[in-house]
Amino acid sequence: MPSELQRVAAELLACLNEAPRAIGYLHDRGRQCREAAGWIGSQSNNPSARMAAMQLDDAARRCEEAAHFLTLAEARAKQWVEQMVSGIRTAEPGGGSTCERPLGPGPRERRQEDSDDKREADKPDKTAGVDDDASLEDEGPDIEDEEAWRLFAKLPVRLDQPGHREKTRGLWRNEDGMEDEWVSGFDEWRDKADRFAVAEKIGNAPHLLQITSHVEIKFAMFMRERGLRRATLVVNKRPCPGEAGCDEMLKDFLPKGAKLTIFGPNNFKETYPKPTKPEGTESA
Repeated sequence: MPSELQRVAAELLACLNEAPRAIGYLHDRGRQCREAAGWIGSQSNNPSARMAAMQLDDAARRCEEAAHFLTLAEARAKQWVEQMVSGIRTAEPGGGSTCERPLGPGPRERRQEDSDDKREADKPDKTAGVDDDASLEDEGPDIEDEEAWRLFAKLPVRLDQPGHREKTRGLWRNEDGMEDEWVSGFDEWRDKADRFAVAEKIGNAPHLLQITSHVEIKFAMFMRERGLRRATLVVNKRPCPGEAGCDEMLKDFLPKGAKLTIFGPNNFKETYPKPTKPEGTESA
């Protein structure tokens, strides 16, 4: 006969199976809020109407975030509950303390070099392993500034209006000369960034960060997966400032030793991670 714990777990599993309905409802409600915000914002410049449009837009974004986090929580909780029901523990569910990190080493770890690193570094088009910061400093940019600004000119101007907050867009020119578009929001790269932040304990507990939907953070995860050591990304919105913003936290998502140069509006150009200021140079 099943134990009392298994009976409770079976009931909990039945509840978790209802999560997709809640997720669908949240997405639908978010869509309705966004449509209403757009309609109100386009119909009137009245301050009260503009405020209502902004509140609806914010509600839509929060619905989308709630759906996203519920999707993550459902998957993790289901793995635990299924093990409780079966009475067999197989592996630590995703996000647990012993979870594997297939996306590469964290910001405070050193990548393990394999035996092929030296041979690859000797090739004309290759560089040394990711820990060889000196050789990276000697490399030129993957594209010149002039070409980066031409690429930036292809991006639409990002406008934030009441009831209509546009997504940030970015472009990256790959090794074949093709231009890959990046858009902020919820996708597989946001999921990977979320899992990485939890595994590496980035930010404050429970390590669920708003910035993981931003173009810069998602592209950093792409660099990890592709093994890119240097890249240039152009975006139509500057990296968000502050201790919890991309400008400060992007370094924690980049592969160790890698450098990402970002071009943005108003002649913005910055290479991440930013150089560490020498001791004693901070302003009083």
